[in-house]
Amino acid sequence: MCGRYSVLTEAEIIEVRGIIHDISLRLANDDFANYTKSGDEVRPTNHAPVIISTGQGVVSFQDLRWGFTKWDGKGSPIINARVETIATKNMFAPLLITGRCVVPAGEYYEWKTAGRNKIKHFIKDKEGNLLFMAGLYRDTGDGREFVILTKDAQDDIAGVHDRMPVILCTGQIEDWLSGKLSPDDIARQDFNAFVSPCDGELVQLTLDL
Repeated sequence: MCGRYSVLTEAEIIEVRGIIHDISLRLANDDFANYTKSGDEVRPTNHAPVIISTGQGVVSFQDLRWGFTKWDGKGSPIINARVETIATKNMFAPLLITGRCVVPAGEYYEWKTAGRNKIKHFIKDKEGNLLFMAGLYRDTGDGREFVILTKDAQDDIAGVHDRMPVILCTGQIEDWLSGKLSPDDIARQDFNAFVSPCDGELVQLTLDL
């Protein structure tokens, strides 16, 4: 799964804009023209930068809320969607046509269970490249919200968690947004991961007795 990821720095925002330009996409709308970094992590229900397509090689860089609110408004929002099943789920299948997006990040975080504790790990690209996570978004009465697609974890991540976000290479960004890539296509995509515990991040589990 993906439950938290890093807030983009101002330098990373600039890098994202450069990558969009380099892959011949035009940025028509930029909610982050006056971006100021706030905090270190994006958590469910937070707003974060997301790339969406407006058609014909034009993209928009928008501020969206992370997590689909449940139909009854109760409980935790839905923050991830399994790439293996999105084409058959009523909530997600229509969004493959109308709501594809890409979520940029420097790294994401996962927790490994160790006895009564959970140890927080960070996972990033070994070469320091930005992560571009595949996602879906939808419009609601309260604005736009997004989910991050997940898949079975690749070998070097599976020791921490059995799921991971679907991470696109830069050459796949346009094809995912335009609909040229299917969920099956991106489910096979891995990346050169670096996985390490976060210093001092130890959380004691609450056990049901």
